[in-house]
Amino acid sequence: MLGRVRRSPRLRRLAAALGAWYIRLVDRTTAWEIPDPALRDRIRAQQERIVIAIWHGRLLIIPAEMPPGGRVHAMISANRDGDIIADCVGRFGIASMRGSSRDPRKPLKRKGGAAAAAEAIELLGEYDRIAVALTPDGPRGPRMRAQPGVASVSAAMDVPVAPFAFSTSRGFVAGSWDSFFIPLPFGRGVKVWGPVIEPPADRSPEGIEAHRLHIEDVLTRITQDADRRMGRNPVEPAAPGAPR
Repeated sequence: MLGRVRRSPRLRRLAAALGAWYIRLVDRTTAWEIPDPALRDRIRAQQERIVIAIWHGRLLIIPAEMPPGGRVHAMISANRDGDIIADCVGRFGIASMRGSSRDPRKPLKRKGGAAAAAEAIELLGEYDRIAVALTPDGPRGPRMRAQPGVASVSAAMDVPVAPFAFSTSRGFVAGSWDSFFIPLPFGRGVKVWGPVIEPPADRSPEGIEAHRLHIEDVLTRITQDADRRMGRNPVEPAAPGAPR
């Protein structure tokens, strides 16, 4: 069935429409707690350039958090599954940068991750008010282990990083590499923004590596805190050095 959806443009559009409908259903029927509403309002006001960082497993609700009519771009994998996701988030006004990191198991297959990162840098250089959403561990992991891209883009363009995480009282963790969290409607939830991570003053490789580790640490901490607030066992990062 999934293969049939991937092959059919009509079914891909239907899947995207259903995905967008479900995200809106969950967002509108969940009693959300916002620990730092002032920071959330600042990011949604789009008065600055910012990189939004989300673990791959906590992507589902972020489209509903983006301001209507704002300038928001998100990195989406350049494959048929990515076509569905791009169509889905496009229904929230989010533009797509099509690319993903290269799969080390397929060294000859280029997926456009470098091109998408270059596009993110270009967009951040072109606009004074823009949000670029990136998954530091996407699209293949290891789970909750930041790859260099987000830190490098932040440092190159002198742009802060706004971590985001969410959890809900009703939902379940899928058995995927990223422990993708699927919330269910009509429960309680928490959306955690920040703290904002400023770009590093030290742009050396060592400074960017420290920035990467800081992003990883903050994102993991707020994601696990969100789970604890909802009475859930926190998802643990993959072991250091785990294969993708």
